[in-house]
Parts: sequence; structure tokens; C-alpha cells
Amino acid sequence: MVKRTLEEWASVGEIISAVAVVISLLYVGYQVNQNTDQMRAANRQQLVNRSLDATKGFAMNPEVARVLTKVENQVELNQEEQTQFSYVIRGVLYDVQEAFLLHAEGGLDEGYWGTRANLVKIYLQTPVARKLYLSNREQGVLHPRFTAWLDQALPRNEVL
Repeated sequence: MVKRTLEEWASVGEIISAVAVVISLLYVGYQVNQNTDQMRAANRQQLVNRSLDATKGFAMNPEVARVLTKVENQVELNQEEQTQFSYVIRGVLYDVQEAFLLHAEGGLDEGYWGTRANLVKIYLQTPVARKLYLSNREQGVLHPRFTAWLDQALPRNEVL
């Protein structure tokens, strides 16, 4: 039987410690990835719930539905209708801005971010919505990084 010196046993202990540290780091990395996935799912669900509530609100409110129909058909809005529509657009802008910031911080995946980006582009296809966006941008109520992105994302003739 081979006798080991204290120094040899210390070397074996160091090797075992190093392996344990590597295994621990791999486990921590796995946990971080799982946590990130769960955070993204929670963010996505929160955005979906907010959008669903807003969509139901638009659909269930006859006045707002009438205003949205007028906008879609490019019928001029009276002052009260313009105010109603401005709140709809501001809500959409805030919703998409939140998704933009979550995506930029890594808290929202590329696929879901793409759906939110398309939503705001669709809403801003009408002249009245673009005008409201520009007003909100000029008032400084939207995040500068979001407005910089949106200005780039819209066709040049749609941003003043």
C-alpha cells in the first residue's frame, strides 16, 4: 500500500475543491438562465394582460369604438373625440415604450418585442395618430431612447 504525504493529500484536496467550485459555478449559471427565462415570461404575461385589458376596454366602450372607427375611415374627429383618441394613442405608446425598455434591458425576448413594435407602427399609420405621437414626443412624456427608435422605425415621410 502506498503511503501519501500530507503535501500529496493537500494537492488532492485542492483538486477536489477546484472541481466543486466548477460544478457550483455551472449550477449557478443554470439557475441564472432559468431565472432569466422566468422573468421574461412574467414580463411578457404582464404586457399581454395590460394589452388585453386595453383591447377589451376599447371594444366594450361604444364611444371609443366609434372614435376608432372614425380614425380608421379617416373621418375628421371633433374636439372630444380627439381627446379620447389621444388617450388611446398615449396608452399604446406607453405600452410599447415599456416593451421597448424591457427588451433593451434583456427582460423581453426578440419575438415578443417584434409584436409590440409592429403594433405601434400600425397605430401610427394614420395622420391623426402620427400627430399625437409627435405631440407626445415634443412634450417629453416619452423616453428619449424609445422616441429615437420609433423615429427610425417609421418611414421617413411619417416623422416630422
